[in-house]
Amino acid sequence: MGAGLGLAGCGGAGGGLRVGGTGGAGADGVTPGQGGSGVGGSGTVDVTVTVAASEQHQTLVGFGGAVAFYTNFLSGRTDDIFKVLFVDMGIDILRVGNWYQNQTASGTTPDTAFTDSYTVAIVQKATAAMGHPPKILMSSWSPPGYLKSNGVTKGTRGTLLQSAGAYQYDEFADWWVRSIAAYTAQGVVPDYISIQNEPDFFNTGWETCQLDTAEDTTNAGYGRALDAVSAAIAASTLAARPQIVGPETAGANNGVQRYLNNMATGSFDVLAHHLYSGGMAGNDPAPDSFATSMTNVANAASNAGGKPIFMTEFAPQSPTMLNTAWMIQDALTTEGVAAYIYWGLIWAPPAAGAAPAGLVTIAGADAASAYTINDTYYAMKHFARWTDPGWVRVGATANGSAAVRASAFVSPDGASLTVVLLNTDSADHVVSVDTGGGAFGNAAVYRTSGDTERAAAVPYGAAAIPLPAQSIATLVLTP
Repeated sequence: MGAGLGLAGCGGAGGGLRVGGTGGAGADGVTPGQGGSGVGGSGTVDVTVTVAASEQHQTLVGFGGAVAFYTNFLSGRTDDIFKVLFVDMGIDILRVGNWYQNQTASGTTPDTAFTDSYTVAIVQKATAAMGHPPKILMSSWSPPGYLKSNGVTKGTRGTLLQSAGAYQYDEFADWWVRSIAAYTAQGVVPDYISIQNEPDFFNTGWETCQLDTAEDTTNAGYGRALDAVSAAIAASTLAARPQIVGPETAGANNGVQRYLNNMATGSFDVLAHHLYSGGMAGNDPAPDSFATSMTNVANAASNAGGKPIFMTEFAPQSPTMLNTAWMIQDALTTEGVAAYIYWGLIWAPPAAGAAPAGLVTIAGADAASAYTINDTYYAMKHFARWTDPGWVRVGATANGSAAVRASAFVSPDGASLTVVLLNTDSADHVVSVDTGGGAFGNAAVYRTSGDTERAAAVPYGAAAIPLPAQSIATLVLTP
């Protein structure tokens, strides 16, 4: 490593940072100096991104993906896929389902043994690949049939069971404590739990349990169920007590606030939601159309005592790479989320003509079946690979074109800086980054553009980053 170099200049042609000499590879295999791939002195800087390290926003819990379904497609694999998912992409959080006593639609009892071996194997292999356990968010799609008003986990609309006219909140809470204990005994220790995935949504095709914003004669109340689970965990002998996220509504529209109105602030730790409503409809909705909803959720979290915000599930029908990165960027900068979790981490092959549903597609349950890395994987990687839990988002302002979006993140010790850049324009731009006086010894740029360039290391010549139309780049500055 070379000596620390100040990056206060705006980095126009012929100025700015150079790492090492004019030849050879720098840190992370990035060739320093000018030239190569049309980078460096080949374009005139027309956008300057200014980083304000003193303008501190949310602390990251991390980025993640869900493996709640098709767990058998991943659990038995012995190839490099866990490195691809958890190391190369850099995700920190694994969202899993709480399937305790709930592997079938009906027929389980409070004495049914633990059977979710697939999730156990996935967590074990992720831990081996990462060198430490991933953060676990465990969401319940439905309590077991014996706690449901309809006696089954899916197929018909149901809520919590009533006994003598009273919903069984305490029994539901007891099931949650027993669930956490059972998974913990198998090495799956939840850091966070959500008592009900999308309590405002029903579908015949998968497990649901409707919990209304307030209890009525038709459905149990989410807030009362939340209070019961929170109290049961606090009174339990669990060695590790997870934080509670909620309400995990299907969208970011005013449903979040309606649920929040009946949630005691002491009963949950994180405000969480999905993004299936709150913006434009469609198979790949415009990210900026969610701005008002995101702002409203941010205000609601602030009014609820400054709760951190998690976006815990989203994937549209036909996600594009740029819009996926753009939605993450907006969630981070407009809403201030501390965690962004994609749906899903892996998935089965799509139907003919349909878009892949996961960041990675796995061909089948056979451990030797092929897997495919999809473009959305790289959208997530640009944020997840070069940040970590504990990093803080800081100010980043782009001047010169409103089409260039920027976010910046500083390591806890202040020694490293990551800047993510999006060019949402149909025209190319060249960007320089003014770090506001930060000193770094090494610089690397990773860019995704066109049909083939995917998080590829490119030269950082003259401290300028060419951003082709509809491209993504991550600038990584380290000591």
